[in-house]
Order: sequence, then structure tokens, then C-alpha cells
Amino acid sequence: MNEIPEIQAFLSGLPGFDQLDETQLLQAARAVSVAYYRRGQDVLELGTMNDELHVVRSGAVELRDQNDDLVTRLAEGECFGFPSLMNNAPTRNHSVTIEDTLIYHLAGDAFAALRRGNPAFDTWFIRALSDRLTTRPAGPARGSETRTVRQLVGRRPVTISADATIRETARKMVEERVSAMLITEQGRMTGIVTDRDFRTRVVAEDHAPDRPVAEIMTKSPISLDADAHAYEAALVMMQNVIHHLPITDDDELIGMVARSDFMRLETEHPLYLVGDIGRQHTVDGLVEVCSRLPGLIAGQVQGDVSAEQLGKFITAITDSVTRRLINMVRDELGPPPCRYAWIALGSQARHEQSARSDQDNALVLEDGADSRAEAYFKRLAEFVNAGLDRCGWVYCPGDVMASNPSWRITVSRWKEQFRHWITVPEEKALMHANIFFDLRTVDGDVELVEPIKDSIREAAKKNELFLALMAKNAMNFQPPLGFFRQFVLEKSGEHKNTLNLKLHGIIPIVETARIRSLAAGRMRVSTRNRLQAAADQGELSQSDAESLIDALDLIENLRLEHQSRQMSRGEAPDNYLSPSELSPLARQNLKAAFSQIRTSQAALLNRFHLA
Repeated sequence: MNEIPEIQAFLSGLPGFDQLDETQLLQAARAVSVAYYRRGQDVLELGTMNDELHVVRSGAVELRDQNDDLVTRLAEGECFGFPSLMNNAPTRNHSVTIEDTLIYHLAGDAFAALRRGNPAFDTWFIRALSDRLTTRPAGPARGSETRTVRQLVGRRPVTISADATIRETARKMVEERVSAMLITEQGRMTGIVTDRDFRTRVVAEDHAPDRPVAEIMTKSPISLDADAHAYEAALVMMQNVIHHLPITDDDELIGMVARSDFMRLETEHPLYLVGDIGRQHTVDGLVEVCSRLPGLIAGQVQGDVSAEQLGKFITAITDSVTRRLINMVRDELGPPPCRYAWIALGSQARHEQSARSDQDNALVLEDGADSRAEAYFKRLAEFVNAGLDRCGWVYCPGDVMASNPSWRITVSRWKEQFRHWITVPEEKALMHANIFFDLRTVDGDVELVEPIKDSIREAAKKNELFLALMAKNAMNFQPPLGFFRQFVLEKSGEHKNTLNLKLHGIIPIVETARIRSLAAGRMRVSTRNRLQAAADQGELSQSDAESLIDALDLIENLRLEHQSRQMSRGEAPDNYLSPSELSPLARQNLKAAFSQIRTSQAALLNRFHLA
């Protein structure tokens, strides 16, 4: 089955599945069946006995209870069906696709075998089950009274000339993945044709597909100005019993909205942003879509989304923008001359991006890549890095990007580079280790990256000196606590009398988790998974791992709330929190978190005989 490597690679990056080793991931991939669902189809019916774990590969799914009330919405990479599988009980919810969706169905017996064979995998789903059973539906985040129709338009209009044939129109609708097409003559809109028109006016009436599409279109369709309120659009569509509404700006056609777009008025979920990203064909279009990200973050914070979950949302959006940019430039340059992998580094690799993240990335090329490949990927990298910068992920200050030829090299050279960093751990090597040891494939051939990870894992675990120097280097990031557990604040500059939550709170935990995970011989990606993997291997006690995870949760959530307040005031988000923003209880909890970090750092020094 040719899809197995792709399925295995996809599963390896999902929460829960990232606890599995390569053999177990292969076992899971072989037990997957793939199914495609049109929008509006049920995947799992209420009250039925379920025998599969369902993973959203692409698209989106809503879970609804017996009263048809919304329980949650699921996007790419999220799972459902496990509560009924684990409880051996009829399903409590039914699931319906809210856009065309691809589902990976993992056989229930394989899921059970993976749970039995991997305690960390089992624990993740037990926790997820507990969360799912206690989750309440999210309330409205923003209403139609504050939105304009312009804000609902997700892409530029898709049009075709009135003299095009019915067959040509249908093909273009399939290619563009739209359910309605606007018909134009000399640049002016003259009609509209929808999926329903093809069913009722073509198939049902045996209309010849080579006839002009103008014969089946609805002429002079109703349209609305882009600055009208969203509720006006909803009223127009309801009163006229239509599902698609063309939108104009000074008589210029700018797009179209469908009834499904009004779900955004109930909750602005990241899956909508990801979907809109996939429909863009220009960098300008991506920039416009990404301009909605600050509002999305603020809405998610208001909905009590955790910093961990929001970090995954933001990272998913970054990944989607990166892939779209790569596809854009590949359309221009043609097929790549050799196999490659675009890899994310740092917080993007760890699925831990915040409202303020720059870009860290690199390229892995297959061995034997020649000068033609170098020219191709130089152009590709420059285009993608420039596009990410325009979309809000600014250039890396340290030039750790694929556009830098030092970080656009072959598999063998990457192995040599990591081997050098580990065996000759000078200051620059330790600095690079903090970035490059967090790596994850975003696009391309994941199989090129696995040998590099294997090489890192084996070399790092064997080299105690390297790990000891990493531990010593990690002490540069101390929690800001002084005598009598008082906060040590920034002493001068723009951020005087504040706490740098990233530098003195989050980074020390990230560093500890990375070192402990490497010492345990594990190449986990996220900080929380690294701490758990270290505990599973006895490199760290379970209680210490859980305490550090709790500390990370607290600090990241405080940073998230701080950044959300800044964005609501129109300010650029940063990592500097004034203790005056905190309640007495929050200050006490933050001090306890910093104290736990200090204790874990002392233990790390002792582990490598540096204390």
C-alpha cells in the first residue's frame, strides 16, 4: 500500500501518536483505512457501536449530541470516536463533516493493541477522554452585528466566460474546489451556476455538456456590497432562498459568500483560517488571510483555550502558510530536481509558537543534489522566507533560515554537522543545538529526515560531555527569583520593572526537557512529550516531570493572556509581564512555578556532576 509511509509520517506528528516508536507507528499505519466524505455527511452516527478511531486528515468535522447541540469542532490532526471505543459503549455524539473531509479510520483492535503496548500512548488518550467528557460547547465569540460581508469573503472570485461549455465549467469547479461558479461577459458578472444547477438542469434533463454554460446559469444574480453588515447578507440569502451571494465593491466583483461561511459568526476557529490559506494563489492573498490571526488569537483566549492548544493552532497555521508558499513557487519553478524536506526548527517544530514568533527553518536535500538543485532550492527558499516575513513570521535575526546556504544541505552533510556539534561542543555548537535539535518535517520527504534524527539520538546519548555542557549552558536562563522568593525585575530599558516570561520562564523548561530527552535517547518534539518520555525512561521522576509541565502550563497561559490584552489595545505582543497585572494568587503561583524551575535546574546540574 503506497499510502502507508505518508500515513505513518502524518500520524507521527499528532499528539498521542508521537509517543509511539517507529515500529508501532508502522503498525498503526497498516491498520488505517482511508475514506472521503462530502460536506454534510455523517461519519459516526449517534447511538451506534463504534469499532474505529477516526482521525481527521483534512477538512473539518462537528460533533453534536443527542439534542443536536454542538459539542466541538475538529480540524486536521484531531481524533474522535475514542470515548466509545475505550468504554465499549454506544456513541454519545454524532459527527458530521462541515466541509469535504478525508478521514483515517484506525481499526479498534489495532488501537487497543497500541494502548496495551505503550503506556504513554494509553495515558494520553485516557487524559483526552477525561477532557472530552467534561468539555462544554463553546459560546459565541463574536456576532454578526459587528462583522461586514467583506470579512466573510475568503478568496478572490472564481469566474468563467459565458461562452465556456458546461463541461469546461464543471471541470473548473472541481479544480478550484468550489460549489458555485460566477459567469462573466467582458469582465462583468452576468450569471451564476451551482452544484444544484448541474443536478437539476444538466443531469436530470440530459442537457448536453458541450452546450454553453449560459444556457443553465441563473441570470443577473442578486449581489451585495462588501461594506454591508453580515446580518444583511444572511437576511438576503434567507429571503431569496439562495445559498451563494456574490459580493461587490464599487461594482467590482471581489468574491462570494456561502451559507456555510456564517458559521464563522458563531466562532472563529483556526480550521477556517487554515482552509482559507489553502485556497490562496498569491502572496497578497495569504497576507490578507493572515491579518486575521491576531483577532483569532484574541477570540480563542476569550473562549478559554489553553496556551498549549493555542500553540498548536498557531503552529498549524504557520505550517499551512509554509506549504502554500512552497506549492506556489513549485508551480512557477516546476517539479523539484531531487527529493527534499522542508524542516521547521525551534518553537514551530515543537508545536509551541506564540502570538510573537519569528521563523526558524531549513532544507534537507537528498545526497547527490547537484548545482541545478542548489539553484532551484535557493529560489524556493528565498520565496518562502520572504512570503513568511510578509505574512507576519519575521526573518530570523540569526539567519537560521533555508535561504541561508549553510542550512540548505544534503542528508550526509546534516549528519556531519550534528556529529561535529556533539563531538566538538564549542559555544556556537551549543547555541545551534538549542535550535536545530528541535526539528520536524513540514513539507517534502519525511524519510530524508529520519536518518538524521537517528544519528542525533545515538550520538547525543553516548556523549555525556556534550549533554553536560548543554546543561551548563542552560543555566544562563535562570528563573527571576531573588531572596525571600521576590521577583527579580528588568532593571532598565523599555521593559523596566517587568518579567521576561520567555527568557526566564519558558526557555529554562524547554532546555531542561530537551537535555533530559536526549539523555534518555528519545527524539520527542514537544516539550511536554519530552518531559514525559524522560520520566518513562527513568531519566526524570514522574512527579518532577508533571511539576515542570504544570509550571509550563501556568507561565504560557499567563503570557498568552498578557499578549491577548496587548493585541486588544492594538499593541504588538511581547513576552514582558508586569507583576502588577497579576492577582495576589497568580503572583504566588508564578513564584511557585519559578521555584520549581530552579529546583529542576539544580537537579540537572547534579545529574551531570556540575553542582
